[in-house]
Amino acid sequence: MNLESLNQASDGIQTPNEYKPAEVAAPLQSDPQDELLQLAQHRNLEALTTLIDQRFAEQAIKVADIEFKDDLLQLSVESSDVPAQSVVVPLLRDYLSQLRLPSIARVTIYGQKLGQELPFWMEEIALDLLILDPPPPNPHNTAEVSSENAGQTGADIPLPEPVALPSEIALDLTARYEAGERNFAQINLKDAALPGIVLTLADLQKANLVWCDLRKSSLSHANLTSAQLRHADLTEANLQGAKLQGTDLQGAKLRGANLSWAVLRGTNLTDADLTDVNFQNATLERVIMPDGTILD
Repeated sequence: MNLESLNQASDGIQTPNEYKPAEVAAPLQSDPQDELLQLAQHRNLEALTTLIDQRFAEQAIKVADIEFKDDLLQLSVESSDVPAQSVVVPLLRDYLSQLRLPSIARVTIYGQKLGQELPFWMEEIALDLLILDPPPPNPHNTAEVSSENAGQTGADIPLPEPVALPSEIALDLTARYEAGERNFAQINLKDAALPGIVLTLADLQKANLVWCDLRKSSLSHANLTSAQLRHADLTEANLQGAKLQGTDLQGAKLRGANLSWAVLRGTNLTDADLTDVNFQNATLERVIMPDGTILD
């Protein structure tokens, strides 16, 4: 065998120690949705906006504005028509619950029509309660109560408090509000019975609400600048984010009211009942307190 044939034969033989490059594994492709979710959980507003817009694309609803404020998320959504509050809020509630945004306990949702600056409605939800439904009534408890009352006379059994019927003023005001009216500046509602009324985002500047019954009313983000609320009953009212500059609340009942994020500048609270009032993140400047002292 000559040298040339030996070389040809050796060309097809691979020695045991011959180097063979290893196959390089293809890089794993990251999921864009997972990346968006991680960014949103780190308070990236652009990522959170994209996720919400994707989720509500079929409903033709988009995010108009979004902002984090400590443990609060403020979110405005818009569409060509006013977004249906009864539909949008539950959907957003469930979706934001699934996102599990860290340190966010509450969400304020605004619904507005495309091209309009002012929202048509507003609702606040608590994220830590989003997936909790009220437990159904327990028939056993009802039976126990019935058996406990079996030996009592009619005079001993406490009667439920009567439900107050809405006044004509309340019905008229509610109808105007539901029709889209928000400007009630300088309105005279003195002595009016308006318990539970919803006037969220309403303009009530210089309104006369003296001795007005506003128990459990919703006045969140309402403009009550220079309004007269002397001796008004605002027990458990929602005044979150309300503007109360120069508002007269002398002798008002504010027991259990929510004034978080409200703006109180030059507000008169002389002799007001502030028991269990929520002043979290409220602005208090030059406020006359119930005992007459003035806050700087």
